[in-house]
Amino acid sequence: MSDRLICTDLEMAYKGRAVFSSVSLALSVGLHGLRGSNGTGKSTLLRGLSGVAKPQKGRVLIAGHDLARQPVAAKSCLAYVPDEGALYPFMTGRDLFALCAWARKAESVSPGLIEGFGLRPHLDKRYDALSLGTRRKMLIASAFIGRPQVLLMDEPGNGLDADSRQFLMALLSDAARSACILVSTHDGVFLEALGARIIRMETLGKE
Repeated sequence: MSDRLICTDLEMAYKGRAVFSSVSLALSVGLHGLRGSNGTGKSTLLRGLSGVAKPQKGRVLIAGHDLARQPVAAKSCLAYVPDEGALYPFMTGRDLFALCAWARKAESVSPGLIEGFGLRPHLDKRYDALSLGTRRKMLIASAFIGRPQVLLMDEPGNGLDADSRQFLMALLSDAARSACILVSTHDGVFLEALGARIIRMETLGKE
């Protein structure tokens, strides 16, 4: 199967109200950018594709594994970076990396990622003591542990300084050679610089 990320007739709701329905996607290796105005359901779609939220209807396949029927196998091939990542406040960056490595049965984050994002001075600080930008860098770095086949990112550039933003773009360009990457962002310049294939949320299904 060449498509790494497939969803069929996906329907999701929030607080009892339908956000979208009849959404179908089939994405192969490469970089894909999800665009759309506020309220169209971009973040909700990523939560459904990642298994963080349960769809009301539809099916999601991650690298050929059914997310509902084979959640362990599917999630072992997947990494998800939410727009607002909530971790236990007492966790440190080192704890986060160790947890992700254990869950994906992989070696921990590479020294190159730690240095590239300037994380070494912050590895043993509590999550609640980190700045927004450093929290984002920790979550992004953790997503690359184990080289996932499918990578979902919601506004990954938020809170990043210019150097970290450039480093992220280089990471995504490299990873897109072997992984399916779906990035949701309002930043069209960011996606254009990456050469992402643009997907408009408004064209995917029905509200």
